[in-house]
Amino acid sequence: MVTKKATTSRYFVGVDLAWGQRGSTGLAVIDDSGVLRDVATRQTDEEILAWLRPWTDGPCFVAFDAPLIVVNPSGKRLCERLIGQYFGRYGAHCHSANTANPSFADESRALRLTEALGLEVDPTSTSVRRAAEVYPHPALVALFDLPRILQYKAKPGRDFDHLYAEMLRLAGYLEALADASPPLHLVDNAEWQLIRKNLDAATRKVDLKRLEDAIDGVVCAYIAWYATTHPTRTRTFGDPATGTILTPVTPFILRSGPGVAP
Repeated sequence: MVTKKATTSRYFVGVDLAWGQRGSTGLAVIDDSGVLRDVATRQTDEEILAWLRPWTDGPCFVAFDAPLIVVNPSGKRLCERLIGQYFGRYGAHCHSANTANPSFADESRALRLTEALGLEVDPTSTSVRRAAEVYPHPALVALFDLPRILQYKAKPGRDFDHLYAEMLRLAGYLEALADASPPLHLVDNAEWQLIRKNLDAATRKVDLKRLEDAIDGVVCAYIAWYATTHPTRTRTFGDPATGTILTPVTPFILRSGPGVAP
């Protein structure tokens, strides 16, 4: 259920977007005081747009965990290679996005959604209604000073107990942001309370998968909020013409000055 909107200067929206229409997409929105206003999952483009429109008809920053600009015919994009270069030591690597993949043969799903909403995607834009591509794994490493990525996503070799413990860690980290700069206030939100209740009751991998997308949506929304309030602590990797990824970065990366878009 979407919480009724109140007057605010800007919304920070997270979209953990499935590459295809069959997958589940996580959605979350934070207001400019750091309060989680809504978190949900949807599937089709029409359902996603219907959820997004009330939060993006005014000033907004929408963070997509999905490729936005994909023009390379094969291999990895520059932004993906740079993420691997600077965050690979933490276990963060991007899946390759290229036009050989049918998901990107006729522009990306994320770009189609931004166009439908009239959002600016150029990272150099000063528009009050814009979107960016983000990636939770490196962002979480930087935000929480982690030695390795959180392994809460189902992969070969990860059993339920491991995934469950890692997702609990992630939920705890996110709730601890209530005292951070900028703050993130989750615990009073009814949808977040349901996520925590279902996480505590989970007994199977599928139970965790049902929660993963929504939680990632919250992470994406916070990345947009963090990048707006702390632009000097973030970097945009890549090139606007071929794709960029926005993420908080570690102090080492801030000092090293990687090649990024201005």
